[in-house]
Amino acid sequence: MTEIILKNNIDKSKMDALLAFLKTWGVDAELRTTNVHTNKKAAEFTLSTGLWKDYTVSADNLRKQAWQRNV
Repeated sequence: MTEIILKNNIDKSKMDALLAFLKTWGVDAELRTTNVHTNKKAAEFTLSTGLWKDYTVSADNLRKQAWQRNV
């Protein structure tokens, strides 16, 4: 099976014409529509991920240390 994915909504008349065209070439084609929902939640970046996962570090502590500059 080979699939063609059309990413934009197409008028019914154009879709019918495309299916008719494919059938003239002997291609057995059918129309199947799906509703694609990409519902990704934005994950909060925390200090417990990645590099800092094995350390006891707080974001507040790091901020305080970053702003204490001896100029």
